[in-house]
Amino acid sequence: MSTAPRLRVLLLAQAAFMVGFSSVVPFIAVLADARFGLGPAAVGAIVGARVAVQQGLFLVGGALADRFGPRALLLSGCAVRAAGSVLLAFAPTPAVFVAAVLIIGVAGALFSPAVDAYVGAVDTAVRSAPAPVQTRPIAAPTPFAALALAGEAGGIVGAVVGAVMMPVHAVPVVVGASIVFAIALAVLAGLLPGRETPRGTPLPGARPAATPPPSTPRARPGRAVILSATGAATVLAVYTQLFSLLPTEMAARDIDGGWVGGVSVVLSVTILTLQWPLSRLVERLTRPRAVVVGVAAALLAALVGAGAAATADPFSFAGAAVLATIATAVAIMLATPSAQSLLAGAGSAARRATRLGALASGGGLLALGASTLSGAVAAGIGLPAAWLTAALLPAAGLVFACIGARTPADSHPRKDHHDHPSPILEDRPHRSERPRSARPVGLLRRRLDGARRGIR
Repeated sequence: MSTAPRLRVLLLAQAAFMVGFSSVVPFIAVLADARFGLGPAAVGAIVGARVAVQQGLFLVGGALADRFGPRALLLSGCAVRAAGSVLLAFAPTPAVFVAAVLIIGVAGALFSPAVDAYVGAVDTAVRSAPAPVQTRPIAAPTPFAALALAGEAGGIVGAVVGAVMMPVHAVPVVVGASIVFAIALAVLAGLLPGRETPRGTPLPGARPAATPPPSTPRARPGRAVILSATGAATVLAVYTQLFSLLPTEMAARDIDGGWVGGVSVVLSVTILTLQWPLSRLVERLTRPRAVVVGVAAALLAALVGAGAAATADPFSFAGAAVLATIATAVAIMLATPSAQSLLAGAGSAARRATRLGALASGGGLLALGASTLSGAVAAGIGLPAAWLTAALLPAAGLVFACIGARTPADSHPRKDHHDHPSPILEDRPHRSERPRSARPVGLLRRRLDGARRGIR
């Protein structure tokens, strides 16, 4: 299967995943309250457990994808999520409901790193093609940016379906989501190659990747790539504050909770509108610099969030909330695909999914810690202080990203980035086969002999 058809299959699969995901998972809290009458503390624990399980197991899912192949993990993730959705639809007790939610989280940890690994292989093959990226026509976004676009489009469709149908028609919606995953399983089983290429083998029709073989020191990600990825991982912490601190601010101002959906709409529309052109801008900035700009946008979003919490004017609050949401979207669009692309091409292809899974797990753990800490600060000191506390992570991430962008050894090797080949000494004209060092020694010897004769 060539690179382009495989990428199209993956993009369609990602859109289908997000349709099923967004029609169910954002409404878990609504279902728990409507079906079992669970209180806010229990609902928060269930939602937090799903996020922790999914994000924490991304690293495990990536390692399994490297061990057994991304195809096996992708198909397994579809099957597990379909089963979890059926269990969620007909859960008779709260315990079964919680188990279904956790199974859905495990499924996400299985197929998301596998999809990222496939797209990472495409991204690496595209970047190792003969023509530099900057000279290609601006006809398509980069592979990871296209993946984000496909997921966002599917997410909007799923969110609309859920908003219209939930919670009155919860069972048909959740069963429909399981059917979507079952169809995706059947389609992917037929379209993805049944036999994995050997680990480290480039895609068919692509030139060998520009990364060194595993036996060289560069088989592992360099220091600059790790620093850039660490900086990009802090963006998710700011993203989580949009859906934890902003709803708290709205409740404190007696604003209807439905306006939280407006945050999702602004975020999705911004990504759908700007992800494509920004992905091309990244190729001009270079990926490490794009991570720097993205993390800076996340820091700006947190500071604007603090300003929104401090203002008493409702219109100023609304404007600041929209600005914080747009800045967060820009951070996601710049930093995340750039870091994924850097990690995908850094080191051995046999560990690509593990590296990408580690990025997602690291971001999830940072987001969990930031949410816990900012929630405690909001309860004890206030919402502006909570936003400033959350801003500490992107501030530190910006330092890491700047150091990574300024490290020459980790810049990706492209001819259009001022790579200067070392001079070839063999091309110099051979003046004499006699070593150069012999000439000064012979001259000194002759002068010493002359001096001795003069003394005699």
